Amino acid sequence: MEKARSFDVVPVADGIGILGSLACAVHCILTPLILVAGPMLPAYFSVDESFHAMLLLMILPASVLSFGLGCWRHKDRTVLVLGLVGLAGLTFPVVAPHGVIGEVSERWLTLGSAAVLISAHVRNFKRCRSDACDDALEAA
Repeated sequence: MEKARSFDVVPVADGIGILGSLACAVHCILTPLILVAGPMLPAYFSVDESFHAMLLLMILPASVLSFGLGCWRHKDRTVLVLGLVGLAGLTFPVVAPHGVIGEVSERWLTLGSAAVLISAHVRNFKRCRSDACDDALEAA
């Protein structure tokens, strides 16, 4: 008979981190298309830097929580390194003084960092679903 499991916060935090990173990537991809497509929408989507800060406020806590708990369980430091690199890349354009990096560089840094962060979340999710991690959960 299979044991009933309690609610696990790591998959939820990984899901939030993945969704936030995807939203950031989609925003960076769609903004140039919106700039070409319509005169009114770009002012709403691209000028307001608070959008990036809002996404970062969603991504940071979810990522720190999921990577912290996940790495504590499965001891995969690659997840931690990928996560830190991805988070640093997403954080830099938000906290750096305006004009330190150009708009094109910021877009590529954000897209690359989002991809690294997504790969870290996917790896963390898979590792937490592996048999070794499940055994560690039952022992705790």
